[in-house]
Amino acid sequence: MKHLFEKALQSPKDESSQSALILAVDDEPIALRTLITALGKANLRALSVDDPEMALRVLASNRFDLIFLDADMPGLDGFEVCRRLRASTENQRTPVVFVTALSEFKDRVRATQSGGNDLIAKPFPLIEVAVKALTYLVNPTLGAAVPAPAPAMAA
Repeated sequence: MKHLFEKALQSPKDESSQSALILAVDDEPIALRTLITALGKANLRALSVDDPEMALRVLASNRFDLIFLDADMPGLDGFEVCRRLRASTENQRTPVVFVTALSEFKDRVRATQSGGNDLIAKPFPLIEVAVKALTYLVNPTLGAAVPAPAPAMAA
């Protein structure tokens, strides 16, 4: 873990235009603020969005290096956001880490089936978010093997 933080701290602060950019999507203000704080403590740039529809619009026109995505949101849930993201071209291979209070096995399966790479259970310690982010940013090949979502089966 020490290696991840050392690598993050080696990046000069004035390289913000070339540094990694992370998107955090969560409808809960406290969870969103906690995500952004955790990423900030690791000197990572992050954009936060509290609406899944807005997140899709942002994702359609911007390239991100990592996405933290709440699974349980009103209207469009995170699983559907991830499925649509995987069907797009801009962030199709961007690693997605679900951050959710949903902790049953079926929810973990849905996260994987929708194209997610990882999952963090709420409530989460700040260090867990920072370590996950640095892991995916230092070793981007972790997100390279993103499976395409299986087509929906007709009933």
